[in-house]
Amino acid sequence: MAKEELSLEEQVERIRAKRNGSGNWKDRARRILNNVFLILAVCGVVTYFSGEENHTNGMMLVGIAMAFKLVEIIIRIIR
Repeated sequence: MAKEELSLEEQVERIRAKRNGSGNWKDRARRILNNVFLILAVCGVVTYFSGEENHTNGMMLVGIAMAFKLVEIIIRIIR
């Protein structure tokens, strides 16, 4: 439906719903997955550079973070 066909009240309600974050489930899922990715990536980098000789734990955290990012990208493509 084009914006010209919507009444002013309907347009205002759509804007309010968008601001309140009550969008569709794909947007909410992408936001959550992106936040999980950011947290895991930062934790992985910190673990990697924390001074341990074995960097496996940091690399595993970054790899898991990348898996979450891939799922987020797939949801974006499906959209």
